[in-house]
Amino acid sequence: MSDTDADGREGSTVLVPIDAAEAKTLPVALAEALAPIRIVVLGYYPVPSQAAPDQIRANREEEVTAAIEDVVARFADRGADVESVVVFTHDKDETIDRVADEYDVDAVLVPGDYAATLARVLVPIRGDENLERIVRFVGDLMRDNSITVALYNVAGSDDEAARGESLLEDARDRLIERGIGSDRIECRLDRGDSSTDAIVAAAGEFEILIVGESEPSLRDRILGRTTGRVVERVERPVLVVRDA
Repeated sequence: MSDTDADGREGSTVLVPIDAAEAKTLPVALAEALAPIRIVVLGYYPVPSQAAPDQIRANREEEVTAAIEDVVARFADRGADVESVVVFTHDKDETIDRVADEYDVDAVLVPGDYAATLARVLVPIRGDENLERIVRFVGDLMRDNSITVALYNVAGSDDEAARGESLLEDARDRLIERGIGSDRIECRLDRGDSSTDAIVAAAGEFEILIVGESEPSLRDRILGRTTGRVVERVERPVLVVRDA
């Protein structure tokens, strides 16, 4: 079981999907960054539409399980609370959503180009929706390490800027209440007509992003509104905090 926070709730959980057909070793920096959070490693093996998953599983399960155990060990070696599940599937996105629900995860990792260190995190804040879940997840991620975070908002008008400043200050205060030092939190407000363009441009300064999902399923997140467009365009890994 994961630790509980000051309110008696269990800490956050992140789902780390791994394509078991490739089973690349995850960077040490990622394992170290996610170590404060409970981790569920999902090893999914894509099955061709004309093949039966049970048949592929019978032939490949031992090999796939061993590869996923290597990933689990990388997290466990850094003190993470980690477990794993292996699925042979025709539909990767459906499998990720289903497992995310089954394990009640707070966020899903979307892989990207990993830097040598994951020390600086960009957190776009677009509104009140999902804010508490985002703040809780960010606070859990920043526990027991020196990660710094930039809370970020894009405004297209003076009214939006005033609201953006209020949102950023609220998020900052909530993180401080969760024990995060103020010196590790930056609030950044930009002006622009396109929040997607601004977030993508700002992302180049950071090693990882944390965003709130804008749709109820992974497929809609990837194909949908601002969050989906950001995930498609940024090169860095993204942690999508679920609105569940």
